[in-house]
Amino acid sequence: MKTGTGFDRVIESMAFVAGLLLVGTVLIISFEICMRYFFSKPQTWTVEVCEYFLFGIAFFGAPWLLREGGHVNIDIVVGNIGEKGQAYLGVATNIIGIFVCAILCWFSLVTALENYRSGVVVVKTLSIPKHYFLMVIAFGYLMLALQFLRQFFRNLSILKGQR
Repeated sequence: MKTGTGFDRVIESMAFVAGLLLVGTVLIISFEICMRYFFSKPQTWTVEVCEYFLFGIAFFGAPWLLREGGHVNIDIVVGNIGEKGQAYLGVATNIIGIFVCAILCWFSLVTALENYRSGVVVVKTLSIPKHYFLMVIAFGYLMLALQFLRQFFRNLSILKGQR
């Protein structure tokens, strides 16, 4: 899909960040392997940073994946119900997706604010304020909800015969 709207550019930027995080993960793991096996100096931070990168990949990449139709579906069902049937199924799944993502976004925001106010920190090798992670979750779900909304209107236009 070509870059069109500002929303598309945001989603593509998020996917780019997810790609950078994936490259970073590969580089960090390669670095850890070299340090551990060639220099006998394993690093304490590498696994934790890779965990955080994988977390980011999931939430930054999911809206792009949804836009591109890369999420799991049951091809044998979807492929045999025709365009109108797919549009009806799409409307139903988009409504569910909008509500689930909106609820998760809301609760992530509320929890992020509570964690920010109380100063909760995730303490492992690194100490990072927990609200940062919750804001990534909230932003990811917001973008997913908006993408589900776009697909909802696209499916409605198919049902109305405008496509």
